[in-house]
Amino acid sequence: MGVQAVARASSVRSVVRITGNFSSESALHPAAKSALLAAFDQGWADPKKISQSAARAAILRNQAVETIASKLGIPSHAIEILGEPALGHYLGIAGLLDGDSAFAYAATDKGKIRAVARSHHGKVLELQVNPDGEIIYPSDFYQPAVLSLQLANSETGVIQRNPQIAFSSIAIDATTSGAQVPLPDKWDTALFDATSWAGPSGLGILAVNSAKYRYPIPHIAPIRAPGTYSLPLLIAAAVALENYSPIDPTLRNEVIHQFSKVPGVKIVAPDAPAIADKISLTVDGVAGEQLVRALSAIDIDVDTGSACSPADIQPSHVLAAMGYPTSGHIRITLHQGVTPADIASLKESFVRTLQELRG
Repeated sequence: MGVQAVARASSVRSVVRITGNFSSESALHPAAKSALLAAFDQGWADPKKISQSAARAAILRNQAVETIASKLGIPSHAIEILGEPALGHYLGIAGLLDGDSAFAYAATDKGKIRAVARSHHGKVLELQVNPDGEIIYPSDFYQPAVLSLQLANSETGVIQRNPQIAFSSIAIDATTSGAQVPLPDKWDTALFDATSWAGPSGLGILAVNSAKYRYPIPHIAPIRAPGTYSLPLLIAAAVALENYSPIDPTLRNEVIHQFSKVPGVKIVAPDAPAIADKISLTVDGVAGEQLVRALSAIDIDVDTGSACSPADIQPSHVLAAMGYPTSGHIRITLHQGVTPADIASLKESFVRTLQELRG
């Protein structure tokens, strides 16, 4: 049974709406959930071994990789599968750096990128952004240089344009943009996370498009990635991507329209190019965590604080870099199936809760 057959056997194409969920976490796509159960039956063997079960598993793996490559617009031979997506940030960047390379990243990049910057022994430059979250590139820069480019920000949804100056290598962070934003013409590595298209957590895609890339972790064999991952998760990720549809941009506009009318609320970068499902706003006179807890009590889930430190809510370095206040920060994520009526209901509950908190 191939990936397409697994998908047909689990032909659940409708999406169950969770009207109160506007947090960053999303349920596994129903088609992927059903495919996952079938994949555990078909894809348990190691595709690298020699056996009938391994041969069937190898077919499933190859079909899943081909599906992902086609949907993401990258060559299948460039793809490496990661069982730990967060590791891909280090692999994609460090695999391009050497001792003489400068490294550049944006002030709005996630903490894992900044951690790589702090560990680099060469020249490092943090690129500032304007109030729309757009990177401000310096007129003169160090060469050779590796740039980490986040295609879409996980807090604001803001999309970055192609770099305005030349870099010797570019490591793309597509973990939030997923299939929504095409890769630029020039890229050397690109990291995707299956959760960005309602696929399973624990499954990343690292694409390598450069002969300069060197696996940065100690190794013996000529490899580009650890090679450890769950084949059923890979199959589920491919099925989820096959069934993925981006959020309608008019829904983002509806959020901006509804919440712009609320006194004391300011939308972050409302006119900047952005993916449709991520919106940030700031609220005067109330702490973000306080508002999140009050909304959660009435079964409405939103986020606050920095998107890269959910375990211990931290002020958003993204908003700070863009010149916005970090107090009263709320992040809204739109999921498949949300309607304008759901957004209007969210706004009404938001206003009512805000009034109660302000007394």
